[in-house]
Amino acid sequence: MSTSHPIDRLVASSLQGRIPLVIFIFALLSGLLALKFTAREEEPQIVVPMLDILVSVPNINANQVERQVTIPLEKLLAQVPGVEHVYSVTQTGGTTVTLRFYVGEDREKAILNTYNKLYANQNSMPNIVANWQVKPIEVDDVAIMMLGLWSEQPQLYDDYELRRIAQEVSTHLQAIDDTSEVKVIGGRQRSVQVYLNTTNLAAFNTTVMDVYNAINVSNQLAAVGVQVSNSESVVLEVGDVFRQSDELNHLVVNVINGKPVYLSDVATIQDGPSEATSYQWYSEAGANSADHPMVTISIAKQAGSNAVNLANKVLESINVLKGQLIPKHVNVAVLRDYGETANEKVNNLVSSLAFAVFTVVVFIGVFLGWRPAIVVGLAVPICYGLTLILDMAFGYTINRVTLFALILSLGLLVDDPITGIDNIKRFMLKGDGKTSQIVAAMSEIRPALIMSTVTIVLAFVPMAFITGMMGPYMAPMAFNVPVSVIVSTLVALFVTPWLASKLLKDSTEQQESSNSGDLYHKILTPILASKSRAKTALWLTLGLFIASALLPVFRTVPLKLLPFDNKNEVQILIDLPESASLEQSAALSGEIAQQVKRVAEVKAVAVYVGEPSAIDFNGMVRQYYMRTRENLAEIRVLLVDKSEREHQSHGVVLRLRELLAPFNKDGVNVKVVEVPPGPPVLSTLVAEVYRDPFVALEQQQLAARNIAARLASEPHVVEVDTTMQAKQQINRFVVDKEKAALSGIATEDIKRTLMIAGFGVEAGSIANQYEAEPLAIKLRIPYQTRNQASELDGLYIRGREGIAQTDLGLGLEAAPQPLVALSELGQYQTLNVTQPIYRKDLQSVIYVTAELNGRTPAEVVADINADQREQHNDQQTSHVAWQDRHYLNNGGGELWSIPKGTWLTWSGEGELRITARVFRDMGIAFAFALTGIFFILRLQTGSYALSGIIMSAIPLTVIGIMPGFWLMNQFGEREIAASPEPVLFTATAMIGMIALAGIVVRNSLILVEFISAARAQGAAIKEALLMAGSVRMRPVLLTAGTTLLGNLVIILDPVFSGLALAIIFGIISSTLFSLIIVPAVYYLVFDDTKNSAQDAQEQ
Repeated sequence: MSTSHPIDRLVASSLQGRIPLVIFIFALLSGLLALKFTAREEEPQIVVPMLDILVSVPNINANQVERQVTIPLEKLLAQVPGVEHVYSVTQTGGTTVTLRFYVGEDREKAILNTYNKLYANQNSMPNIVANWQVKPIEVDDVAIMMLGLWSEQPQLYDDYELRRIAQEVSTHLQAIDDTSEVKVIGGRQRSVQVYLNTTNLAAFNTTVMDVYNAINVSNQLAAVGVQVSNSESVVLEVGDVFRQSDELNHLVVNVINGKPVYLSDVATIQDGPSEATSYQWYSEAGANSADHPMVTISIAKQAGSNAVNLANKVLESINVLKGQLIPKHVNVAVLRDYGETANEKVNNLVSSLAFAVFTVVVFIGVFLGWRPAIVVGLAVPICYGLTLILDMAFGYTINRVTLFALILSLGLLVDDPITGIDNIKRFMLKGDGKTSQIVAAMSEIRPALIMSTVTIVLAFVPMAFITGMMGPYMAPMAFNVPVSVIVSTLVALFVTPWLASKLLKDSTEQQESSNSGDLYHKILTPILASKSRAKTALWLTLGLFIASALLPVFRTVPLKLLPFDNKNEVQILIDLPESASLEQSAALSGEIAQQVKRVAEVKAVAVYVGEPSAIDFNGMVRQYYMRTRENLAEIRVLLVDKSEREHQSHGVVLRLRELLAPFNKDGVNVKVVEVPPGPPVLSTLVAEVYRDPFVALEQQQLAARNIAARLASEPHVVEVDTTMQAKQQINRFVVDKEKAALSGIATEDIKRTLMIAGFGVEAGSIANQYEAEPLAIKLRIPYQTRNQASELDGLYIRGREGIAQTDLGLGLEAAPQPLVALSELGQYQTLNVTQPIYRKDLQSVIYVTAELNGRTPAEVVADINADQREQHNDQQTSHVAWQDRHYLNNGGGELWSIPKGTWLTWSGEGELRITARVFRDMGIAFAFALTGIFFILRLQTGSYALSGIIMSAIPLTVIGIMPGFWLMNQFGEREIAASPEPVLFTATAMIGMIALAGIVVRNSLILVEFISAARAQGAAIKEALLMAGSVRMRPVLLTAGTTLLGNLVIILDPVFSGLALAIIFGIISSTLFSLIIVPAVYYLVFDDTKNSAQDAQEQ
């Protein structure tokens, strides 16, 4: 036989040489190398460069800051290249402008462009700006580990002692390779507290500022020159600094009538923990349920480093430090370990992959024999090994999406070796030399192999062009599936023949036909009896297709971006009214934590009050790192092992929301937050409320309250909140400037005095070389005293020399410096704090956020929009239960409206925008894929009709997928904590549909090519159709079976189960229907026999 085609010659050459053996060994070794050294992570990293520009504008109210600072700054920063959105939050005293760049923008370039823009325009910065700072934020700032240091003996190791231990431990952890920021969170620092006694100050005629100035001017040490003595230079210094806190007792702060007033006379000095500005504690569920003070150490990793290796190194270092830096009674709780979760996920998926390969090989062995099964089984690790090494070469990590892509491609990549080995076996039955028959067999199927590979590549490559945050998330899928299928084709052409020549024996036994051919004849013969029957079959199929496609329209198959994953932690955010104190926040957080520990799946809780924990990727986008107010708290809920849970983490969240709902009253807002799979958003449901120019802010706030009220009344819409804050009172001491001037007192002195009394002021530091942090001297008034207005009124202030003067006839002289009580210098006014002003893309906005229990954003938004009216005239409409609504009849009958001049959008920061964008991009990608496949088929078959017939099987997948999802929603636990828990059709299920397009086209192509070949040999059309179905049924069913088995292991994964279900239901329906519908369409298109009489008889 002539092997004129270059590929045929390469096949023949590979059979004679050792190249296949080299490829086999290289693939196995490179695959093991890639598994060992490729970085592992749980999810693909989504690079979203973000920059916070923090601007301090002291003592200016929010409205003025917005007009004079925020808006000009937004206009300037919007000019920076690559900026997608400009956000800002303006408050009294400052503004924070956040730049979010497009996904994939270079971080360093983004930072450089921002700095250039700011520095180039620094001369136009308003003079009311005190300072500004740029803080970059990105995914590598997210801590991969959180360690909680706590002790069961808090009398020995409280938060103060734990922080000192944590500081030393963090220094050792920072020395580990690949660590980025290692941060200590919580715990009181050591400081020297100088508590002023207001009574003694008055008795010694000493003011607060006297004490401050005395400490400040006395704590001085400076080099003032160099002296040369005896040919040696000696540094000349002056003064000295405080080296021990005891030295402060002897500091002279005033001199009255020649007698010194010491600091110990007017103040109490305490060297120890500073006053608490936050609280953190750790508490385990069960018997040992006491609250233990805790300090957290967070560890972030360098970009591109291996999270698993770093986490292991950190834990090894902690074990070494136990008994050395970490005392016996101090415990280390692992609050977060993304290295462990990534490793666990990867190992589980690798095991699932191995199990899937084993199952597929056994399945092939049953139908083709053990020798062909070994050939196919050996081809799989070759394909995976080469794919993994290419992953490593192109910078892809090993994560869940990468491995799911490999599992998905299992059913695709074994098809080429199966087709090859099946054809080789058929040709070897003819004898005439094994090598020549193998080459001839591969030559016959070469076009089909290449064609099927091209169709699958065309189906998946467009996914690489998905925009937004989902682009990087799905990128491993768009890379791995085409690469693995291309590799499998090369393996089928050059390695499988070599393996077949070594393992398959020459045989002249004819294969026995099965009874399946007879069954197929019985099913297809009545349909092909006449064109009218064939048309009837097509019309029935079309009806099934339309009915299946309408299931999502009637909401029986809910559509959502991605389902929630089964995580090891849950976050609870607690927002109290802005007027709440730190102690109130801590007390409420303790009550909530006790309720949380009642849930069986909860292992422990870590509570943070007044200071946030280390952020995750979700918190980075939602800016949880800014939750540093006394009225804000959070609880990190650690769950037991997944095997011990009654429900997955999403089910636990639903139960927690029901359990904690009673706490949502009196201005308290408790939110149960779970990390979303894929891109994080501000909230699942977000309404952005805007106003037109010259429309009052009050109208915008009214619109926000109206939409919040409508959301709160919608079933299974929970945790409704807005960015509007509760009122917080201000007691402003307004200075009587005339009285102050007559006494020679400046407003600045009053301000400094009250600042020391209120916040406290650092008056210097103790020079202690052994402290990890500077030992500050904090000057303040005791807590009980500073919270009593009468005590503050009694504070004395000394007049400045030179302000008030006396005319003695010979010129002006400075008047005596009187001591004046604060109450004589002004009076208090009661005001309210100005509301923070949120802006997005140069427009004022109010965000209304909500979470959903078991419902999807699309249906809720559709219902609420349907109920919106331009003007609410108390119209009454019948109430419609949410279960009875559908997209052809939206709305619940609860009418609402927003004021004129205001408007809202749902397509901003919520999940709806990403969902719409992803399904849009996938739909466009699917359309491009189908177009490309059609034209490739046209080139292959030379016929538009044949190309259309082959592709007619693609819509048949819908007949299986949508009813399959509907069927899944009829069984199992579909309600948790009185909330629906449906099986969702997600973006991963859409990927399954795209994958099925390549699979069913391959099967239809095999069928149509055999029909055409049979007709070319002189067979009648019906005979050719029946023969093709009978002969090709086994390889078609074998392909479907391997694909189905390969995806069975994915069903248990919460995120990618939709993909598995779509492929399983779709492959069953499309395989069965394509064996019937494709021949029926072929018959209607190409049958030109005269059977009108028979058709008339049928009618």
